[in-house]
Amino acid sequence: MAQALAENSTYYLLAWRPDSNEERSGKSRIEVTIKERPDLRVRMRRQAFDFKPVETHRSAPLKLSPEEELRNALGSLYPRRELPTSVSATMAKNENGWLVTVAMQVDSEMLNFDSSDHGVVDVLGTALDDRRLFASFKQRLEVPRQAVLGANRYIKWTQVLTLAPGLYQVRVAVRDRGNARTGSAIMWIAIPKPVER
Repeated sequence: MAQALAENSTYYLLAWRPDSNEERSGKSRIEVTIKERPDLRVRMRRQAFDFKPVETHRSAPLKLSPEEELRNALGSLYPRRELPTSVSATMAKNENGWLVTVAMQVDSEMLNFDSSDHGVVDVLGTALDDRRLFASFKQRLEVPRQAVLGANRYIKWTQVLTLAPGLYQVRVAVRDRGNARTGSAIMWIAIPKPVER
């Protein structure tokens, strides 16, 4: 055991690759020696193989349905920014537990308005805790262009959820039906346990 620990604590690691212009065969023999150090041992593979790269066939990108694009945005590791989105939450207690109001906002300047001056945004949201307890919602927003002119550039809306005490990750994803842009936002909210009296 002592010898193994000593060998693993004092060693040199060497790597070798032939020059790009050097002609390589399918198999090469490598020898390593250490001049004037007979007390050192060399441990290595005796052969190196030159594997030819595997040819990969490029396939056309998968065509996702609008529902799949929305779900991908909801589950993305980082928030999507094609359609700038933000989320916040407030809590209120009632006799059934905690009511959490999820407030969302989208920048209307990135929306595509149709010929009737309306934009349509699909919304998917969820609140999930570490026990896999969750609440989810789905919405469809119809936005008249007249409502977001001037200083009212941001579209704001809410959704109320009933949640048990715990630490929740709240995720919201949006998709513009007109231009297929997606956006998402993530936040954490801690819902306290009731105080025993």
